Amino acid sequence: MDNSNPKLNKLEHQESSADGSNLLHENYLKLQKVAKDILSDRYYYLKLKAPGFMDLVIEKIWDNRISLSHYYQQNGDLMADPDMEIIVDHDSEMVKAATFKQDNLGIYQSAYQGDVLVDDKLVKELNDFLSQWLTNIMEQGHIPYSAYYSSEMSLVEGDVSFDEEGNEIVPDTIESDEMEI
Repeated sequence: MDNSNPKLNKLEHQESSADGSNLLHENYLKLQKVAKDILSDRYYYLKLKAPGFMDLVIEKIWDNRISLSHYYQQNGDLMADPDMEIIVDHDSEMVKAATFKQDNLGIYQSAYQGDVLVDDKLVKELNDFLSQWLTNIMEQGHIPYSAYYSSEMSLVEGDVSFDEEGNEIVPDTIESDEMEI
């Protein structure tokens, strides 16, 4: 990440509060609660459910990008309701909302081109929305029910199994390898 970008530095300063915490860091902490196994590279795909709510899909797109999405089906097509692309900075423990997509309204908004901020007003709105969305997700009690291991978990292939409470059912190969370490 190029910290010499004045718009990016302005955004981080703008989001900072007097006590040193900021919305970008708060969103990172919220995302850590919702998707810790995506952020830690255990999974590259995670699907969560909560009674009465749409499933939540979290995918690792690139090393520093994930998508966070709700989908429904309309005429055989998956419709994002919404879908956000998020830039993750593990070193500074911040996430920055990069894009927003709402298929049923024909909305696609992008505050970044690559890692370069191009719309600081939009990114503020997107980060505020992301904060509220992550809060709602946590309150709704989404639990994992489907996932795929990342390449970092090369000992295991295929789908991840979960019990009814969202706890991973760990394959014997992982348990025995972790015990040897």
